[in-house]
Amino acid sequence: MDNRNLISCIVFLGLSAFVAVSSIGLGIGHLTNPRAGFMPFWTSLLIIVFSLILFSQTFVNRSAQAGRVDIWSHVQWQKSLLAAAALCVYVFILPVIGYLPATGILMLALFKLGSMKILPAVLASLLAVILSYGLFSFILNTPLPRGTLWF
Repeated sequence: MDNRNLISCIVFLGLSAFVAVSSIGLGIGHLTNPRAGFMPFWTSLLIIVFSLILFSQTFVNRSAQAGRVDIWSHVQWQKSLLAAAALCVYVFILPVIGYLPATGILMLALFKLGSMKILPAVLASLLAVILSYGLFSFILNTPLPRGTLWF
């Protein structure tokens, strides 16, 4: 039996039970009228359910011993660092040049990091920018940052 699973189950069950009880004190509300504790309450209940599933699977497979796996061996660190750098640059250029060009540049950089050819990357970037702009501006009525280029 893998004691690490049992320990993590107990920790998450305890923490989730604490959050659920605290959320009730904040008020849960209803789906149409949520209050401050709505999201933490339902999230903690999901964590409790998943913890109980892991707990039961651990007891069903008592004889199985979990082995160590090197989960970091296949990570492409250069691409991860370049993506993080692109996001940092995005944060700084967004208020200066505005949502449309900044997001277009970011999406193009991310698609190119994913090894897309230039034409599909440009088309996908344009589509992503247009769809996200339409979603936020017209459907959700959320103002987006306008830069010096007024868009």
